[in-house]
Amino acid sequence: MNIRQIVLYGLLLMVVTATGWSLFTQETGLQRETASATGADAFVEDMDLKVMNEQGQLQYRIQATRMTHYPSSERFHLEQPDIRIMQANGDDWRIQSEHGETTEDADIIWLLGAVDIKRQQTATSSPLHIVTSDLQIKPELEQAETDKAATITSDQFRVEGIGVKADFRKDTLKLKSSVRGRYDVIS
Repeated sequence: MNIRQIVLYGLLLMVVTATGWSLFTQETGLQRETASATGADAFVEDMDLKVMNEQGQLQYRIQATRMTHYPSSERFHLEQPDIRIMQANGDDWRIQSEHGETTEDADIIWLLGAVDIKRQQTATSSPLHIVTSDLQIKPELEQAETDKAATITSDQFRVEGIGVKADFRKDTLKLKSSVRGRYDVIS
């Protein structure tokens, strides 16, 4: 073997080695981390959903500082949800909490942790304030329910109980058990 052949084989070996190394690093570079099966796939900042009734009037509104979608649970997680249910009689119910979840259709909303519900005074209604936790809301039906302790206060009364079922459309609140309260007649 002469020097020329040795140099040629050496160059050929270097080209093969360099090509192999290049292919090896490209293959490993293409391997990407996959998204977690339980991770979020979408989010919205300052969400504001408005739903109108058949007459084109605002029926309810859902706002949140952040909404995150998790495909594994098929739910949206809400941060600082603020729900307003507007009624034809002028009553405006405002329901707030720190965290919540909703179905992908937003037909059921779960407010988790402390929940604050207020109805402002109108010509036909006195102000009302309800403090509870872990509330399930069906905004289309204008209903809400919890099995947790609740306190209902107005200008004239204070009532406490375990479990509340609210029908905002019918202006009814039902306490399920352990009800006690105070009613003050103001002249």
